[in-house]
Amino acid sequence: MKKKYISMAIAALLACGFASCNDWLDVQQNTEKKADHMFDNYDGFKGALAGCYSDLLKSDLYGTRLTMTDIEGLACLWSLDVGNSNYTDGMLTSAYFREHNYSHDLTETAIRSIYGAFYNTILEANMVIKACPEHGQNIPEEDSRAVVEGEAYAIRALCHFDLLRLFGQLPVNATTQVELPYSEVTSIEDPLVYYSFDEFVAKLESDLNKAESLMKDNDPVFQYTMDQLNNIGAEGYEDVSVDDDFMYSRQYRMNYWAVKALQARMYMYLGQAQKAHDIAMEVINATTASGDKVVELSSATDYGRPDTEVTDDNPRLFASPSECLFSLYVPDLYGLARSLLNGNKSSQAQGDRTYLLPQSMLNDLLQGLDAATDIRAQYLWAVINDGQQHYYGTTQKYYANEDSPSGCIPMLRLSEMYLIAVEGASTLDEANDLYATYMKSKGSSPKAFTTTEEMRTELEKEYRREFFAEGQMFYYYKRNNVKHLWSKEDVDMREADYILPVPNTEYNTNR
Repeated sequence: MKKKYISMAIAALLACGFASCNDWLDVQQNTEKKADHMFDNYDGFKGALAGCYSDLLKSDLYGTRLTMTDIEGLACLWSLDVGNSNYTDGMLTSAYFREHNYSHDLTETAIRSIYGAFYNTILEANMVIKACPEHGQNIPEEDSRAVVEGEAYAIRALCHFDLLRLFGQLPVNATTQVELPYSEVTSIEDPLVYYSFDEFVAKLESDLNKAESLMKDNDPVFQYTMDQLNNIGAEGYEDVSVDDDFMYSRQYRMNYWAVKALQARMYMYLGQAQKAHDIAMEVINATTASGDKVVELSSATDYGRPDTEVTDDNPRLFASPSECLFSLYVPDLYGLARSLLNGNKSSQAQGDRTYLLPQSMLNDLLQGLDAATDIRAQYLWAVINDGQQHYYGTTQKYYANEDSPSGCIPMLRLSEMYLIAVEGASTLDEANDLYATYMKSKGSSPKAFTTTEEMRTELEKEYRREFFAEGQMFYYYKRNNVKHLWSKEDVDMREADYILPVPNTEYNTNR
């Protein structure tokens, strides 16, 4: 199968990362000299950068908390009850997040873990950034040197942006002001400097602009499509050649187009819809030097035929990896999905040990889609029972088959770029054209919007449907200061509910 080349390339990347973990601990426990020694050769840079990606996929960040579980509790997506004595601590934590109770021991611990994990990852990215001008000559190729440095800036920006979205004030019309640290230090002993919202955003923009300028024309995505870079060496890809094998599989790294997508996401969050639209359109229209689309919308081709064997022609990739601008590779995503999200098991004892939706919520979630043709309605959800005639919806997004080649947790997708472009479109005609293209890829035929309000109502529903268990809905609610969340419409959201409290950790002892 051609997709094995992806797994091999990513496995090599992760091997560098895991091998480097002890080195990173040594760096923090010893001296800057140790860090300098680490970057004496290209392998040191590879290991350091791979270590950052390994940190991103840990359970306290995007491995589970900020994609499938706690963040979706904050958005009130899962049906969770703090009074359920059968819950695991993990599910109970998500249940308290659903109540926006940030003072419970479980949520306090989770918040502290998330905050610390972000700043630890940032610290590692900062060491790469610091090493590039000092030891960059140890990376033989100039373009690879620029991309490595650009990725480090991009990772730092990615982490800071989600810190802002979780712990920062409302991006528009805030009455509560929050200062946050923007870390540029390389040691846990160095004090962090706190910044106002506007100052923090300026630093975030600067990092993304720096990443963009470093990667521009140096990243292999300017020469080849994501699919081509994922399959170097495979049959049918003999003409694809990249001298540096560390630059393979750019879809699983913060590449140039992922940086542009993050810029679009950031500007939409900040309320700069026109700027977000323009950048999103750059990503949508991105082509290689030969004119091929860098990435295209996922469709039924990805999903294949779920009731048949996994093959190259029937991949069953429900997380839409083909349209990812950046995703994280989790080697045992199949097992993780089985333990947290049920997978496709036909039943579940008591219906309370994995994250589920009552069937009524699932029906509401999918309402308005062409049930017979829309790939989300057809394949992404299964209905199970608990043996007591209680029926639940369970997502199959991260579970296709144990033989499936994908271990993809999406971080930035082309679908989001379309929705950003729709929201920021200057006319309803443009919005309708973009949305029609987007929905056609899903297998649905939407009705045309006749008003802006109608468009916004539909976009909220579509964000919920499309990015369920990817951790984006809470941020959509926050940037729009939504007062009544789906499945919890009888409770008013307060401004404080959208702001996680900054915890006391080793990263902010100077406060």
